[in-house]
Amino acid sequence: MLPLIPFLLSGSAAYGGLNLYKKHKTKAIANFVKKTDTRYQALIRRRFDPLFGAKRETQLQDFAQEYSDQERDINRRLGLSTLNTGVAVLGTYFYPPLLLLNALGLMYILKPVVVDSIRVLLREKRLKYKLMALFATTFTFLNGFYIIGSLIIAILFLAFKIAVRTEDYSHKALADVFARQAPATVWLLVEGTEVEIPFSQLQPGDVIVLSGGHTIPVDGHITYGTATVDQHILTGEAQPVEKSTGDTVLASTVMLTGKIHMQVDKTGQSTLAAQIGEILDNASHYRVSNESRSEKLVNKLTGPVLATSGLAWLSVGPVGAAAVLNSSFGSGMIIAAPLSVLSYLNIASHNGILVKDGRSLETLHTVDTVVFDKTGTLTLEQPEVSKIYRCGKWTETQVLHYAAMAEHRQTHPIAKAILAEAEQRKLTYVLPDSADYEIGFGIRVHYQGQTIQVGSKRFMQQTQIEIPADILVQQDYCQQIGNSLVMVAVEGKIIGAIELQAQLRPETNKLVRQLHKRGLKLYILSGDHTYPTQHLAERLGIDDFFAEVLPEGKAEMIEKLQQQGRKVCFVGDGINDAIALRQADVSVSLRGATTVATDSAQIVLVSHSLQQLNQLFDIASSFNSNLNRTMVLAYVPGSVLIAGVFLLHFGMPAALVIYISGLTASITNALYPLTQLPRKKSK
Repeated sequence: MLPLIPFLLSGSAAYGGLNLYKKHKTKAIANFVKKTDTRYQALIRRRFDPLFGAKRETQLQDFAQEYSDQERDINRRLGLSTLNTGVAVLGTYFYPPLLLLNALGLMYILKPVVVDSIRVLLREKRLKYKLMALFATTFTFLNGFYIIGSLIIAILFLAFKIAVRTEDYSHKALADVFARQAPATVWLLVEGTEVEIPFSQLQPGDVIVLSGGHTIPVDGHITYGTATVDQHILTGEAQPVEKSTGDTVLASTVMLTGKIHMQVDKTGQSTLAAQIGEILDNASHYRVSNESRSEKLVNKLTGPVLATSGLAWLSVGPVGAAAVLNSSFGSGMIIAAPLSVLSYLNIASHNGILVKDGRSLETLHTVDTVVFDKTGTLTLEQPEVSKIYRCGKWTETQVLHYAAMAEHRQTHPIAKAILAEAEQRKLTYVLPDSADYEIGFGIRVHYQGQTIQVGSKRFMQQTQIEIPADILVQQDYCQQIGNSLVMVAVEGKIIGAIELQAQLRPETNKLVRQLHKRGLKLYILSGDHTYPTQHLAERLGIDDFFAEVLPEGKAEMIEKLQQQGRKVCFVGDGINDAIALRQADVSVSLRGATTVATDSAQIVLVSHSLQQLNQLFDIASSFNSNLNRTMVLAYVPGSVLIAGVFLLHFGMPAALVIYISGLTASITNALYPLTQLPRKKSK
């Protein structure tokens, strides 16, 4: 801690200067204070925060986590309380008039604690530990223990700092995420001519031109052309959807192929995606029920400890009352519990799991239900070839050969799936002589005088190609179970078709078995159609499912499970999952998911693997065992001290010894798990 004192003191000076500015309102002072405070906060982040876990701090910064106003204020008051402890030492041993400054400093430092305690007492009719800390400091100071009183406050703000490092302090406006996704410019159709204009100038009623590969920036409808659109990020549909004139398209979805003219219906905050962001911004993320278990217990004991202190005043005097207030019932736990949380947050980080909110580790231990989003979570975005159908004399290899030849330069998921299957079968294929990239649902290429067409049923019908009856039967079946069927034609005749299905994450089957062994009930929650969702649930052995659920409906489904008494962990990855992520008791997302999903989730699986979810449950179980021991070690000395005050008339020196012993034991237990982490090899 000693190397940190210089920059803690510099922060204290910055904070003191801030109040000088308020009085004098001098611009020069204001600029100086602002610059100094900015440097101080940067120094705290660079030198102090990594002490709580360098790997986790790096992960937090990767996800653009920023200081909240609350944490900035705690940083300043931590520095000021450190400085004030030094003033108490100087006043006690060298220059007593400084004790007046010490007292004024304590009053100033504790002002927000006083305000918060009174607010909670009056509005919520409950006591918080902070109120006991106020009385403990006051009694200690009035009994002449100036250094101890000041030190308690410094420890208190250190505890606040540790606690805030275990919370999800990302409060960015999620609606802004959609604004950042918007392109700088768009192509506007003006009297048949494409004109590039700034996106900000786009108005409802305008017609814009979009091509394959573009992210659709606004809500609207197609006035000309056809396209294949991947809209799973909003609707949860696994397979791309064919869109043509008159169809609606939504902001934040992606055009895979085609070229369209689109009339703008909604822009900016009126789009569906932005409305989801607004719902998230308005949702209350922090509730009283989200207090940690240790915090709840400390707050519950505040009343009894205050009452016991009053009894001690009447029976053994003010020194005994001060000793009871410093019994470590609260202060020991208020610092040891967050340290226990931090230990396991760092263990999680070393296992590729970013736990943004430490309270979720406590809650995870009580979870009995895990709900998975379907597309992008249990399955990968790129489908895989499940079956190849052939017609007449043609072989599966020939069907795949022609399909791969046509798709070899395409980058959309369907093309990638076909090319991956060709590579897996070690199929070598020649390149076409020329290619016509059809607008919409397929591609036409030419090879040695032959015309090869690969695409959807509609693509074949548009070019007057007759589709065999058995292929039409397979088409209907694929639609029922949510698979795609890509048809292949040579010289105007269908030679076969390729069925594509959602590709499971390779770890999914094993994870489902592991979670079932834990006694957890598993659900799939999807915006996709009923048949493909049911098919996937049966394929994986998942207990139940909800299908065709709109984004706002996902949160309602989670709430219904909670109303049945279930503790729910929801795992999702898209914009359409964000509201449900906020509703769940514990929320998990994968790195590589949408920014909104990772912002909304309490936990991010950084290594992209669902297998880490099983590790997460192991970490949560171990954490709760450690926390139980930490709480016992924190509270037993307090009980001994209170008994000693009444039976043996313990005073402040004895109180301090017992307090330190209990604090040391609980902190040692809280930090012990970190000794199990692999150490860096010295060079």
